[in-house]
Amino acid sequence: MKRVEIEAYTYVLVGATFWGFSGVVAKYLLNTGISPLRLVQIRMTFSALILFFILLLFDHRRLTISASDIPYFLIFGIIGMAGNQFSYYFAVSKIHVGPAVVIQYLCPVWVTLYAYLFQKEPLTKKTVGALFLAVLGCYLVAGGYRIDLLKLNGVGVMGGIVASLSAAFYALYAERGLKRYDAWTVLFYGLGAGALFYGFLNSPVQMVTEDYPLKTWLAFLYIALFATLLPFALYFKGIERIRVTRASITAGWEPVMAGLSAYIILGEFLEPLQILGGLGVIAAVALLQMAKETAGPSSAIQIRQKDRGQDVVGQRNLVKTEYR
Repeated sequence: MKRVEIEAYTYVLVGATFWGFSGVVAKYLLNTGISPLRLVQIRMTFSALILFFILLLFDHRRLTISASDIPYFLIFGIIGMAGNQFSYYFAVSKIHVGPAVVIQYLCPVWVTLYAYLFQKEPLTKKTVGALFLAVLGCYLVAGGYRIDLLKLNGVGVMGGIVASLSAAFYALYAERGLKRYDAWTVLFYGLGAGALFYGFLNSPVQMVTEDYPLKTWLAFLYIALFATLLPFALYFKGIERIRVTRASITAGWEPVMAGLSAYIILGEFLEPLQILGGLGVIAAVALLQMAKETAGPSSAIQIRQKDRGQDVVGQRNLVKTEYR
């Protein structure tokens, strides 16, 4: 396996680990009575502001985008990132974490089908096997075998389905943006667009003036950094280097880490089938790493580097022509 692929899988696995361990904190905030809308607004606004000042101080060039790409970032941030986070937290508030995770992790199925049907990405036996192991593993880890889907809140189930579709959308749409921009740029404008959208729906002044206790503010900061900024950046850096199909399947590591965090932090018992599900996800990731990339679309970072190389060659040719 190439070094760039090792980096990609590492990025996605570490990002999924952050997501998994942050579920406990999000559950705490929702249990205090904070609405899914307010939680997503705080999450995206704080993350966007933190990233803005980091980029402004250390690499302001990444804040520069073409005006023609503004519609792309509005769609990506509002429908993809903001839509996914709200629909997921809404589902959690209605049907709890376990079934919400089970439904949301249909996402790799949608991504794989789209890539096969519309991007002409080859569908190998190992990819299908890894997808099956990942989805089944997530189902078992989240305790799906204890869930009677027919008795769940219908609105909550629909929220979970929307979360899975929007997760597939933002992953695929991020890959498109990453062919032109760095992961930090795509993330900043995605978060910024989502934060502005929620600012119109819910006054940011109310968000700041609420009399939350210090413990809640610290939980908000944790969510902004370790459930949003870092994991999304790592996930996008993974998508830069490997196809989004592989990245989305590898992200199935998140519920494994969520179960582990519940065991470590909350003292929840892990049943044998949940442990078996975790092993299934590990097997899926291992199977993906064993499978060689077949002919198909280049990774986002390869396309971006190729385009930059062509721009440099074009500029050199222009200079030579003017010199003559």
